[in-house]
Amino acid sequence: MTDNTFKTEYTDGFYEVSVEIGTKGGRFTVPALAHKSAPGLAVTMFPFGCFTVTHIQSGSSMAIDFQRASNALVVMSQYALIADMRGTSWEDLDTKAAAAFIKEVSGDAVPFDDCTVTSCGETRKMTVAEWFQSVRMPFPDEFPWEDTDPYEAALENFEKVGGA
Repeated sequence: MTDNTFKTEYTDGFYEVSVEIGTKGGRFTVPALAHKSAPGLAVTMFPFGCFTVTHIQSGSSMAIDFQRASNALVVMSQYALIADMRGTSWEDLDTKAAAAFIKEVSGDAVPFDDCTVTSCGETRKMTVAEWFQSVRMPFPDEFPWEDTDPYEAALENFEKVGGA
């Protein structure tokens, strides 16, 4: 069971929640960072030193092994935009419904920029399925010299959720 009791509110719409996650060693309750524009999702740090986008209701990881929390926040904001393009939120979806939702939107273009693929000389936006595969299997290293601060990119995405 997950304790979604409001704990601490931070700036920019972030707040702390507790999330119960399942591991080979059993279930653990861990602190997590959530955002008001991404209901049902949070960034956890389990195992220690790796940031993960987690589905709060199930405790399942949706994207793993980020070295920096800000990169996990970008992916969490992108998940929120994907749900928002169909007028739903991850909070409304249990594990089975979330899997069905991903399948339903898999052929749609992602609703955010900077996620493209090039094939046969043509560059286009990734589909949700292509994006989902890329975030489920992240690069082994992250480079801190982006043109845009990932934290700022996440905040920009959160502002787009719900037409805010």
